[in-house]
Amino acid sequence: MSQQTAVAELGQAALSGLDVDQVFNLAVDLTRRILDVEYVKILHRPAPNEPLILVAGRGWVDDVRVGEATVSCDRNSLAGYTLVTAEPVFVEDLAAEIRFTAPPLLVDHGVVSGMSVTIPDGKHPFGVLGAHTCHRRRFTTDDGDFLRSIAHVIGGAIQSDRARQEIQLHLTSQDRRLRYQAALSMCARTLLSATGDARLEHAVEALLTATEANYVFVERNVMDPDLGFCSKSIVEIEQSERSERASGSEYWDLVAWRRMPLSQYHLERGEPFVFHPDELEGVEYDLYAASPYSIKSELDIPIFTEGEWAGLIAFADKTTAREWTAEDLSLLTTAAAMIGAFWEREVARERLEQVIRSKDDFLASVSHELRTPLTAVLGFGQILQDEDGALSKEERAELLETIVRQAADLTNIVNDLLVAARNDTGTLHITLVPVTLVAQAAQALEAFEQEQVGHIALTGDFLRAVGDPHRVRQIIRNLISNALRYGGADIRIAVESSTDAAKVLVCDNGTPIPMQDRERIFDQYERARNAPEVAESLGLGLAISRQLANRMGGDLTYRHEGGESIFELTLPRPE
Repeated sequence: MSQQTAVAELGQAALSGLDVDQVFNLAVDLTRRILDVEYVKILHRPAPNEPLILVAGRGWVDDVRVGEATVSCDRNSLAGYTLVTAEPVFVEDLAAEIRFTAPPLLVDHGVVSGMSVTIPDGKHPFGVLGAHTCHRRRFTTDDGDFLRSIAHVIGGAIQSDRARQEIQLHLTSQDRRLRYQAALSMCARTLLSATGDARLEHAVEALLTATEANYVFVERNVMDPDLGFCSKSIVEIEQSERSERASGSEYWDLVAWRRMPLSQYHLERGEPFVFHPDELEGVEYDLYAASPYSIKSELDIPIFTEGEWAGLIAFADKTTAREWTAEDLSLLTTAAAMIGAFWEREVARERLEQVIRSKDDFLASVSHELRTPLTAVLGFGQILQDEDGALSKEERAELLETIVRQAADLTNIVNDLLVAARNDTGTLHITLVPVTLVAQAAQALEAFEQEQVGHIALTGDFLRAVGDPHRVRQIIRNLISNALRYGGADIRIAVESSTDAAKVLVCDNGTPIPMQDRERIFDQYERARNAPEVAESLGLGLAISRQLANRMGGDLTYRHEGGESIFELTLPRPE
């Protein structure tokens, strides 16, 4: 075979798409055969000033291993000298060479003559191609041209292989990007669907498919009465068991955050947390070490709702210590935002449904509340009209008193409704003037029948506050009515003061309002859940009273202490 034929054969093999290592091996075989030498080597320089590595060779003893044997690239070495020389480097007698130092690899193998050329690779050489013999020989210029041609074919194969790798990497990245976009699209469509209890599970499954991870899960922060602040598992899917819970997952159903301090530190600050469990320390290491579900690596992304850290979504790999990519991080961050919006929407929907239910109850209550006094007014009015002369003076006076009382109740109901409506539309007018709270409380008591409020004690100094007299009486009247309706037998009203505020306290010894309801009772159309039997209550009085207090620069709160339920109206003191 001629030199030209050998170069052509190597070039054709390189163009056929052979693996670059196969091209290396064919190159050294052809070089050894055509030049009739004992040794051929291809050396690769990974980086400037680093030793060259033997990546292919023929003829060397068994302990010279490809991929392990190295050669110095120092300027005084043969390889280093070749790298800075544009032409082939010929060596006729290695022992007599003065341009560079003979490398141990050649000396140990008894090399006498040889030649070396650089293998091109763009701006920087890939390495060195060398051919060596154990007997003295003068290589010709044609031999040098042949070796250089072989080196150029090798260099071309290297660049082609790198280009193929870059194209494949780009295609892989593009494929992953398309898969991730499709997963996010599926996630969004699923979460935005109107119905379906498994929406979140289906959305998360699309993410798992896209990333090819082993395990994906979503957890939500909860307060447990025994464990405190915890992370609760709400969705978990394992790649190999799509329809079943992950093996050993019960271990993670409810975990106190105090057992995961490092995770909590990052997540509550809105930071992704990437970790390998075997690198954790302390209680967090113990938690993962004891888990029946082996995890090699994990990527956690926090989920926020209305600015508050609400939970997390995570990918995990139980087979390898996977390094999560920027695309993984971007995908999960976007998905976390979608899930946060989904949770917010679900909470809003539940609130809306609650409002609708409350308003339905409210309409029923309004009907009942209005019907009762209206029936009395109309009925007794007709009696007075039809029974002219048949009733005694005392009976007529009693009926008239009942009519007036029921009409007053109607007026109070209508006033509450009007205040609620005007406050919603921003047309409620408040006049702020100095008022004496004891006097206002006394007038509020006068609106009730003596037999209803005769047992209520009113104590306190003649403190003055800033407020609207009519609205102050309306608040106190609502609180008295609330105590009569829901409270215990012992009711008292106290007027007190603090440094910058005046207070009216309406207290009773009834059953305390449950802790979870103590703020909810101030919402419109709401009643405490421990008093559902009082169906005729509108659920407006406390809401309106707090709104009025706020409009006057004060507040209305509830607490239970000393065996009493205490509603406290606070108003500013005059300057």
